[in-house]
Amino acid sequence: MAKKTKIEENLPSKADVVKYVMLYDLLETAYVEMKDFSKKNPDTMLNERKVKYINKVLKDIKSILGNEASAEYLEIFNEDEEFPTYSDVVLTMSQYRSSMDYFRLNYRVFAHTEWCWKTNEGFVSAREIEGDKRWRNI
Repeated sequence: MAKKTKIEENLPSKADVVKYVMLYDLLETAYVEMKDFSKKNPDTMLNERKVKYINKVLKDIKSILGNEASAEYLEIFNEDEEFPTYSDVVLTMSQYRSSMDYFRLNYRVFAHTEWCWKTNEGFVSAREIEGDKRWRNI
């Protein structure tokens, strides 16, 4: 088996991309909800259940983005301290959204007459991973 180059080692796996697509939707849904709550009560603290749910999503995203330059700036909420406010959560989730968009721009490319994901296993059709409804012409 041939040695992988440094570039191939830093590419995401197909499994990471599949998980990324799922987590992107979960983050977006939670972000919209938190943003709406933040507009009404920006300084209200979240309850424990919401913090645990958000942290689970953020931890999984951070594990996928681990090799990205932005990963060192992505924080998880400390569940043992005072819970964050809605405005804190919106700010943090905005940083994750930005990092996820950057990931997509780096690894989702137009190649071989269709959108593909660059993975350490080669190019994988975006349609195979995302279905027909995702990020059509991005």
